Formats: sequence, C-alpha cells, structure tokens
Amino acid sequence: MIDRPLVSVLTPSFEQAQWLGDNIRSVRGQTYRPIEHIVMDGGSSDGSRAILEGNSDEGLTWRSEPDRGQSHALNKAFAASGGEIIGWLNSDDAYFGPDVVEQVVRMFMTQPDVDVVYGHSLLVNGTGLILQALWAPPYSRTLLRLHDFVVQPAAFVRRAALGGDLVDETFDYTMDYELWLRLARNHRFRRLGQIIAIDRHHAGRKSYRLAEIGRSNHRRLEASYGVAAGRPGAAARKVWKIASRFAGATLIRDAQAAPVVFGAVRDGGRRMLLRQLAMPRSRMDAGP
Repeated sequence: MIDRPLVSVLTPSFEQAQWLGDNIRSVRGQTYRPIEHIVMDGGSSDGSRAILEGNSDEGLTWRSEPDRGQSHALNKAFAASGGEIIGWLNSDDAYFGPDVVEQVVRMFMTQPDVDVVYGHSLLVNGTGLILQALWAPPYSRTLLRLHDFVVQPAAFVRRAALGGDLVDETFDYTMDYELWLRLARNHRFRRLGQIIAIDRHHAGRKSYRLAEIGRSNHRRLEASYGVAAGRPGAAARKVWKIASRFAGATLIRDAQAAPVVFGAVRDGGRRMLLRQLAMPRSRMDAGP
C-alpha cells in the first residue's frame, strides 16, 4: 500500500490492569504499520502503571495522571495523537485478529468518501471466554437512531471528519453513541464484514455501574438526535436485538477458529451457539 496513513489507537484506562496487557498485545500484534497506541491512564493504583512501563516502545506512549473521567481521557489522547485514522479501544477491550487494522485501512484507502468504518465484534468475559457474536448490520441512519449497532472498539474514524475533540465530555456514558449520531449527519459510514474487536463483559463495566446516568444520557440523545423513545422505541429495539442474535450465528465459525491477538478462550461452536440464540446476557458468566 502506497503512502500508508498513520493509525492512532486511543485507550482511556483506569484501574483495569487485569485486561490492559491484552489490550496492548492486540494493538502490537497488528500486521499494519505505521500505528501508534496512546494510553491515557487516570492515575490507577492497581498495577496498570507497571504494565505500561513494561510495554513502552516506539509504538506505545502513555501518561498516568488524574483526569475528569473517560471522555476527558479520550480527548487528551486524541489531542496527543497524529494519525489520519483514529481507533478507540478501551482498556478492557482488544482487537480480534492480526489483520483487522490492515483491512480497515484498505477500505478507507479504496473508498475515500467513507469517514467511518465499523465491523462485527464479540462479547468476551473477564477470563477471555468468547460468549457471543455482536453482529453489525450494513449501515442505516434510520436503524442507528433506533439502536447503537456500532460497537465502539470495532469502529475507526477519519481524523478529517472530527473537530477539536473526539467526544462530548458532557456525556459520561453514551459518548460513543453521541459521536456516531453526530457524524451520521454529514458523513458516510461503511461496514467491514469481519470481526474487528472484542467487547468485555464483566461486573465492573459501566452498563452496570452507571445505569441511571446511561438512561439520563439516552434521554438527551432522544431530544437532540431523534433517537427512538418510549415504549415503541423499546419494543423495536427488542425485536432488533433478537434478529441480530440470529444473524450473529453466522460469525461463530470465525469466532471459534480464526487467529487472534488477545487471550481468547474458546469452548466450541455448539456452546457458543446455545449462548447466542437462547441465553440472556444476564445469565452469561461475566468471569472475575
């Protein structure tokens, strides 16, 4: 590939040493170059700093200092980055396979009118067990206003499509959804039909800790972007989630067999299919 653009992967981190090593290895294991990984740690005391010190090289830069939360850390990382293409990988997330960034960049290069590239992802528990596939549909702005199907670690954005900040710091929970809705007004999205990243399912994730803040943030999106609200919106989202579970079954073979760059635990296609089609997420083992 001629004139390969720099890709910047931004990682906000706080007290997640348990998964930070996986995160770093998944970026380092990419076939694509040049790539920079910028970690903004909020002053963790759980061993995260030692992990960062032990992995410092020309591809990883980091700071560990107090911040105002995840959105602030992201914007600090964005300000310190120089890439033409931006990825956002929280410290408990990771990329799936070794060529995902390569494939994302290829799509950006061959489709210069596209500003956001996203793909499928996997729900993975605290020990790395692959629980289910999170299938992403071809892009539809109407569907995006119904449900946030762009899973944040599986998305990349052209820097030119962004302003001075990456995310709106007044959002503590749905800052990613707000970003996609904002970009959807004037920019083109395109799905890459492969598994891009993992989304970590564990007891400390913000969907459990910040549930009320999440509901408040969602109401703001309803008012600002026309996100589907009330009982009709909730009912439509439920139908969508059921349909996407069945569509996700088509990804099980790759989830169980493709090469990975994170600490994956795979327990076979049949067990994954059972979880995919018949098990509520609340009953899935979140791990330690």
